[in-house]
Amino acid sequence: MNSRSAGEGLRHVHYLIFLSFALGFLIWGFVSTSGIMTINYFKDYIPPWLLPLSVVIGYVFVVLGDLTMGVLTDRLGRKRIFVYTMSMYTVGLLGMAASLYVKQLVNPMVAFTVLMVSYALAEFGVGGEEPPALAAITELMPSGSRGMMLVLTPNFDNVGAALAAAILYVSLLLTGQASVPSIYAMIGSALVVVFVALIVRLSIPESVKWLEARGKVNEAIEVARREGLEYVLSKGGSNIQLKAPPAWFRALFLSIIGLVQITTYGLMAYTIIYLPSLPFSGNPELQSLVVLLANLGASIAGLIGFWVDAIGRRPLTLLSYVGGLLTMVPIFLIYAAINTPLRSSLPVFYALLFLNMAFSEFGWAVRALLEPELFPTRTRGTWIGMIRLIAWGVYIVLTYYLLNTLNTYQYLLVNLILYAIGALVSIAWYIWGVETRGVPVSILDEAMG
Repeated sequence: MNSRSAGEGLRHVHYLIFLSFALGFLIWGFVSTSGIMTINYFKDYIPPWLLPLSVVIGYVFVVLGDLTMGVLTDRLGRKRIFVYTMSMYTVGLLGMAASLYVKQLVNPMVAFTVLMVSYALAEFGVGGEEPPALAAITELMPSGSRGMMLVLTPNFDNVGAALAAAILYVSLLLTGQASVPSIYAMIGSALVVVFVALIVRLSIPESVKWLEARGKVNEAIEVARREGLEYVLSKGGSNIQLKAPPAWFRALFLSIIGLVQITTYGLMAYTIIYLPSLPFSGNPELQSLVVLLANLGASIAGLIGFWVDAIGRRPLTLLSYVGGLLTMVPIFLIYAAINTPLRSSLPVFYALLFLNMAFSEFGWAVRALLEPELFPTRTRGTWIGMIRLIAWGVYIVLTYYLLNTLNTYQYLLVNLILYAIGALVSIAWYIWGVETRGVPVSILDEAMG
């Protein structure tokens, strides 16, 4: 039994769905950059041991949000979850802004506590949006455009981070110092985006595949008919044959490439600015420029979404992690093995960082494509949350360890080793993995179930 809309191309509702989730990822970029740079504003008022701990707290709550909302979205629906996530990061952003005001009135440690609680809440909210967003995009977009949308939409996290860093960098150039108004500008911009996202999300539908998976078939058919969505009931008699590797192999593969991508991106785009052995430490202008260039490189690379459906998932995986390894090698050789002073060659470092972050974005694209495609609708959100838990968990431990080790050689060596692991795993997936490009969700549900 099939129920299909008249056309399978992108319709008005698909653009609304894209805009809704793109704005959510844009907010995530603002939250991450605003949080990191606001913590930096307090670094002279907190004990040195507290700095690395405060940096990883945000990541811890991203993980908790991913896992919690991943499980809940499979039970409550994709659309309903956004009520909770948007409430959390709205309150969190307001609290982050308020902490700077509190600092001027009360003891800085009280203000720092307000900041960390607010930052944790905001990161829980933005992290919690990832599983329902990726699941909804997979289930609501036409099969032929699914890959493009799964790549373009998360890329707005990089865009948001780059915009936030640009706002801060321009403010620093104009004022010559890290000013409270510049941080207010970052957070205020994020709150404007939240308001726009709220309006858009009132118009998007619930996932028809989730409705079907929960036994609400008649409602699923009605939503598909009303919105003009492509919809095929599971076991619809398609001629496509897909034999997937076992669930443990898919989960292991995704967990490894996830931890490689998250860790290498986070270490090179954000936490590297805190290493005292490098010239970024204590220099807000250089710090904001590193974050800006790293996320600009990732943002530009994210435009691959326009052609990602023209190539297979397996070749893209290979390109992402082998390319990341090849661009990490000169960074390690120049600044760790040869030990060239970074201050004397910043333009070279910026160029290499920009290129490395482009391949890092390709890795993110692969994750965004495969995490929702390699698991069935009824457990898609839960699996995404579990895989993110593993990947982010390793990243948190490594970040805390490396920021306390404070050794440039070890820091860059770990990045190189991680990219080598990612390259090996991508080769394994190219050989033994399954190709999911353009496969309808109904067929994915049967193969991955």
